[in-house]
Amino acid sequence: MNPAVDRTVQATAYAAAACRAAESRRPRPRLSDPLAELFTPGGAAAQVARLADAGLDEVVGRTVLIDRMLVEALDRWPGAAVVNLGAGFCTRPYRMRLSGCRELVEADDPAVVELKDRTLHGRQSNCPVRRVGLDVRDDTAVTALVDETGRSGEVIVLTEGLLVYLPAAAVTALATTLADRPAVVHWLADIVSEGSAQQMQTLAQRVPGALTLFGLETLAPLEGPGWQVVGYRALPASRPRYGPAPGASSRALVDGVVALDRPGSGV
Repeated sequence: MNPAVDRTVQATAYAAAACRAAESRRPRPRLSDPLAELFTPGGAAAQVARLADAGLDEVVGRTVLIDRMLVEALDRWPGAAVVNLGAGFCTRPYRMRLSGCRELVEADDPAVVELKDRTLHGRQSNCPVRRVGLDVRDDTAVTALVDETGRSGEVIVLTEGLLVYLPAAAVTALATTLADRPAVVHWLADIVSEGSAQQMQTLAQRVPGALTLFGLETLAPLEGPGWQVVGYRALPASRPRYGPAPGASSRALVDGVVALDRPGSGV
C-alpha cells in the first residue's frame, strides 16, 4: 500500500488515478487503465475518493481527448520524444501503443517520481520511459530537461492538469521557455476558464492542504510567446461549462484541450 497522502499535489494525482480506475470498471469504459488501481492512497483515501467522484467525468474526458491528440501529433512527427510535465501517476506509455514515440519523459515532484518508480517496477511499457524528479515551475530545470531530450530529435510537450495550478504569469513563463527551445515542435495542454477554476477550487477543499487554482481569461499567456493554436477540442464535463457570455468575444475560453505549434514547426 502506498504511503498516506500528506501533500495536496499528491492527493490530486491520486484522485486522477482513481478517476481512471473507476472508469475502467464501468461496463463500457471510455478508456481502460488497469494500472490506475495500483495508485491507492493511505490515510487520505476518503478525501481523495470524494474528489475523484466529483471530478471523474472531467478527468476522464480530458484524458481521452489528450490520448487522441497525442496519437495525431506522433503521426505528424514520427519518432519524436514526448516530455510530460507534471506527469503525476499517468500510465499512458503502458496502456497505449506509442511505438512511434522515441522516448517518453515524465517529470514531476521527486516524491511522486520515486513512488511511481516503485509502483510500476517490472511493468513493461510500450515505448522507452524515463522519469525525472524536478519542480515543473523551475524554468531552468525545465529548459535543461527539454534541451537534453531534444538532442536526439524533435520534442512534443504535454501538460495535463498542470496549467490550472499556475497563475497567468507563470503560464506565460512556461510558454516562453518552451517556445525558445528549438527542438519543441508541438504542445498539448488542457485549459480551464476562470469560472471553472473557481468551481474547481471549491471541490479541491475536499482534500487536505491549501490549494489555489487559476483559470485563463484568454489564450494570450500561450499565444503571446509565439505559440499558434492549431487544434482545439472542448471538454465534455458534467458540471456547467463556462463559455462566452452573450456578446462576448468568440475567443473567450471554454474548457478543453489545445494543440499548439511553435512558428515554423508545422509539417
